[in-house]
Amino acid sequence: MLYTEADLVRRIDEFSGMVRNTQEYKDYMHMVEVLQRKPELYEEVMVFRRDNYILQHAPEHEDIYDRVEELRKRNADLLDTPEVYDFLMTEWTFFHMIQTLFDRLMNEMDL
Repeated sequence: MLYTEADLVRRIDEFSGMVRNTQEYKDYMHMVEVLQRKPELYEEVMVFRRDNYILQHAPEHEDIYDRVEELRKRNADLLDTPEVYDFLMTEWTFFHMIQTLFDRLMNEMDL
């Protein structure tokens, strides 16, 4: 059977619904809500995440380990906050699941 783009879009919509019904997604969204109840803390976490993302995607020739360690030291109090720790752990778990699913899809494509 040959599928159309519209068929794939419908399947993606179904798949997205399945992802939203995983415990990993529900836990992650719960922790987003917990942080959003404290806007200043939420903003600090978003800045940390942005800075960490930028470092993690630095050019390969750059030695980022010292810079990442310095970022973590600068944000030690933030990272020791229970809500922040819980948020980052649930975020990691959710995105790890998504990465695993994406990897599986790419492996199935024989690329």
